[in-house]
Amino acid sequence: MFSFLPAIFIIFFIISLFEDGLYSEIKKINYRKDKGFREYISNRNFTKSFLLLTGKTGDKIKDTIYTDKDNWLELRIDQQMLYMHSRNDRTRKFPVSTGNKHLSKSVESKPGLFAIFYKNRHHISTQFNAADMYYFMAFNMGIGFHSLNGTGYYGSLGVAPSSHGCIRMRHEDVEKVFNDCPEGTLVLAHNGHTLRTVSFAPESFEDTARYDKEEYKQMIAENLQNILEGKYYITERKFFVIDPKIIPKSGIYIGYDRKLPERQKKPYVYYRFLLESDILTERNPINISVQSESEQNQENEDITLSDDQKSNEDANTYRKEIIKKYYDNPIGILPYYGPGR
Repeated sequence: MFSFLPAIFIIFFIISLFEDGLYSEIKKINYRKDKGFREYISNRNFTKSFLLLTGKTGDKIKDTIYTDKDNWLELRIDQQMLYMHSRNDRTRKFPVSTGNKHLSKSVESKPGLFAIFYKNRHHISTQFNAADMYYFMAFNMGIGFHSLNGTGYYGSLGVAPSSHGCIRMRHEDVEKVFNDCPEGTLVLAHNGHTLRTVSFAPESFEDTARYDKEEYKQMIAENLQNILEGKYYITERKFFVIDPKIIPKSGIYIGYDRKLPERQKKPYVYYRFLLESDILTERNPINISVQSESEQNQENEDITLSDDQKSNEDANTYRKEIIKKYYDNPIGILPYYGPGR
């Protein structure tokens, strides 16, 4: 009676290979009703049946931070290069020179997710003998992008760190960035390794949900925590446009010193087959379930989490711990050096 069961599994496997398009379209229709958005579905189509049968859940996934601005900046400290990513899929790059920790009264450029919070076309330095800083854009406490008088410093751009902390650029390059990047533009600074990235929210997207600062912190921290614990596919993620005003001037942690797990845990999959044993007898459907190996572990983890958060006090402690671990950027407060006169 069950001799045809292997054939059924083969059929389902074949269907899964062609199911991506249909599955994605259904997801897109359903997610339009959500308060958030699921842009990642269009970029990473998958079917639960295909994942179950092939075990392809080991993608090197990064946590995506969404912006509603038209540009975002990626500062590659290791390359001494600044990339301006635009909504129209265009990327422009500009040679820069970052902070050299070996200079007197200087700080090294640090990784993190920042936002431009101050702009001034002609800023006068309060630390370095009233130096002229053109098209100054601060993003990391007192550190910002700018150009200087003359062109003598051009030889270090794109080559090696040479500043006391700020990001030096050519006059025409920094002017371009200044004009195209308003306050609130995100700046992702890293040395070639980051567990967060930035993407654009759909241009017509309006986030009707409202979050306070603490809610933003918790969501950002939990999203990275779930990826590091291999729970990307099995946890519900909130998708939102970040409010740049909640980003501290010291930045948000990007996991620059952490490694992604080799595999993400498989999602739960359940199939129900209804079989008629005999047309003359009472119809007794036979239920056959297929479950991923990690589901039992997931259930145990859910139970443990519930036990750990029985009271509001425990829940508050838990939130503070994950925010400190996955949100706060542990780079410390940058020193202030007064004018050396």
